[in-house]
Parts: sequence; structure tokens; C-alpha cells
Amino acid sequence: MAKVSKGNTLTAPVLQAGYSIENDGYGLLTCKATYKADNAKAASAIKRGDVFKPDGRLKCHKVSVAFGPLDVATITADYCGIEAGDWTEPNVSGSATLSTEPLTSHPNFFKAAGRGIAGPAPYTSTASPDGTNKPAFLGINGAIFGNDGVAPNKPLFLGFFGTSTDQEKKLYKRTSYLSPVSSFNGVLYTTKAGNVVSLRKYVGVAFSGRAPEGYRFLLPAYLGDNFTAKDETPQLLLSNVSFEDYGMLYKISYEIRFNREGYMTEIYTINT
Repeated sequence: MAKVSKGNTLTAPVLQAGYSIENDGYGLLTCKATYKADNAKAASAIKRGDVFKPDGRLKCHKVSVAFGPLDVATITADYCGIEAGDWTEPNVSGSATLSTEPLTSHPNFFKAAGRGIAGPAPYTSTASPDGTNKPAFLGINGAIFGNDGVAPNKPLFLGFFGTSTDQEKKLYKRTSYLSPVSSFNGVLYTTKAGNVVSLRKYVGVAFSGRAPEGYRFLLPAYLGDNFTAKDETPQLLLSNVSFEDYGMLYKISYEIRFNREGYMTEIYTINT
């Protein structure tokens, strides 16, 4: 029996009722829509990059076609976009933990007695802890410095060797301490590839605001706007940036490290 076709031809895809648009709460929009079209036209009816006609913020990034009976195909199209502008809001998580660091890096290491650990120069002469006649100098809490004849105001820390007091016993041969380490991890989506390129250039750069100067905010407002240590050095460092295509958008993932003592201007590039 010959096939009899009735109704309108489906040379152009016909959007079916029931599509939905989801907002992830940070401005990323996603949508899945279903169309009907003639089998002969379905494969090329909707393409990557096509705008979703009911909502121009969305563009197609993935299409599947199921060829059905009676020459009618079902097209399923996935769309994504951004609620407003070129960026989503940053979706940020954070962690605070402890990391083992050399005791000589402690901010109180060269301070005087009280909260000091090894004390400041100049140091007094003392016997070398290895029993040799090499020059050695005594700090506080049993700290010993040596410098093979160099002036005692340029010491080389050898270790803690005192056992006379409870404090010295606690520090005896101790070489490390647990230092607090904090980091923030964020995700952003953008419509512009140039935004990806720009952020990559800031890896290894320290800054004291919610983002490097001239770039959009990477941290939410509730974390504050000023990240500056007591000596006015910046406390934030962009340590990692990764990116990937996400449909017609660009997904940027990044890590920011926080150092309460600040990042030294002599070592790190500072964003001003």
C-alpha cells in the first residue's frame, strides 16, 4: 500500500512543547529541546552554534537525531548560555589545612625572647655541637648557629641542641612546624576566549583584592575585599588556571592560595 502523507511538510524543524531552561544559580543556562523534522532534512536541520529561537541567550552545542517511521525524525538539541553579560558569577569552594614547613620559615624564628624561637643576631660564641673547633654561636631556646668564620651577624642555623629548660627540650632537634594553608577553588563560564587568555597570564601573580587589577572578581563579596598582610604585602596568589570548551562557552577553573604572612615582593610578581 502506498504511503499517504497528510498535514504540513516538516522541511524545517518544529519545536515540540515541553522544553525547559535550567539556571545553575550562578548564571549558567542549559536547555534540552525536542524537534520534529522530515528524515531527509533532520541531519542538518540544527547545527552547533544555532541560536535557540525562544531564548537568544542560548546556543546549540550538541544534537542527536532519531530517524523514525513515516519519514519523521526526532531531533534532540542541547543548548547552553549565560544569564546576563559575558560571565557567570564565580562558584567558589575553599579549604584550610596544615602543611609541614621548615621551622626557619616561621615568622617568629628570628624574633627576640618572648614569642621568639631562635632569636635575632648578634649571637654569643659557644661550643660547636659536633665537638669540632668550628665557630658556633648561641641564640635563644638552645639554637646554635655556625658560619665557618663568617661574621656572627650572618649566621647559618644548625639546629636546636639545648636541654636545660622545658622550652629547649620541646625544641630539641626540631626542624619543622605545621603552618596553616588556605586555598580557594573557583569555576567561571565566559562567552569570550580572550578572557581565558587574560587570566592565564596572571598565574604566579600575587594580589590583594578579590581579583588581579583589571580582571573580573574571582572571589565572592562575603570573603571581603582586602587581602593585605601586616607588612602591606598581598596575601593572594593565583596558582593554577585550567580551561575547557563547554558547548559554545569557555569553562575556567582556577586556584588561589592564601598566605597570611603575605607574598614577598622580592620573590613574586605583584599585581598593582
